[in-house]
Amino acid sequence: MTPPGPSNLVRLFNGIEALYGADSGLDPESLLVPYHTEQGVRELLLLRETDDGELEVGLAIDAETLRAVQESCVHEALSDDRLGETLPVLEGLSHLVYVAEAARCERPISGLELETQAEVDKLAVILLHRWADARAQFDGLVDRLYYRFELVAGSDLHERYQTANRVALAFSRRLRGPAHSGQLDEVRRLLRRFWRSSMNEKLGLAA
Repeated sequence: MTPPGPSNLVRLFNGIEALYGADSGLDPESLLVPYHTEQGVRELLLLRETDDGELEVGLAIDAETLRAVQESCVHEALSDDRLGETLPVLEGLSHLVYVAEAARCERPISGLELETQAEVDKLAVILLHRWADARAQFDGLVDRLYYRFELVAGSDLHERYQTANRVALAFSRRLRGPAHSGQLDEVRRLLRRFWRSSMNEKLGLAA
């Protein structure tokens, strides 16, 4: 019997790391924390600094959301019909990759920077998965992610998420030309530049 391959959670995590040349050595499944929400917030990244200065990380994804993503193939998970379940998972995985890299570089990051990168990563993962049809898909994805999004965070976080959404939308305009003309290398270059940038530099790239 052929052993099962990596789960969708691992495949998506590896895909984000591969895009940015990151190698955290983390297994996202081993970091999962049991979680069920009735409040609408379907993913949380949990961080705790131990007494000896080590950073402990946990990834909480709503059990029903995770099940929906894990039980389909990656192609189905990234289809329009399944994005409602998949987007929170992509956001959590983006947070995990970005925090791991920041910890490796001993670079402080803000909550706004973390959320802004996740907004860009959601577009990046879906667009690259659909690259064969990128020209036809791009504008619809931008509309789905940045105009028709649902904001379910508490009121104290609304401004952060709205700002992250606006910055990601502005940056997506830089990607539109290369995506429409099929310039895959240029799209990847811009995404990697954004990922490596500080929050101030991200704002500059989105200007």
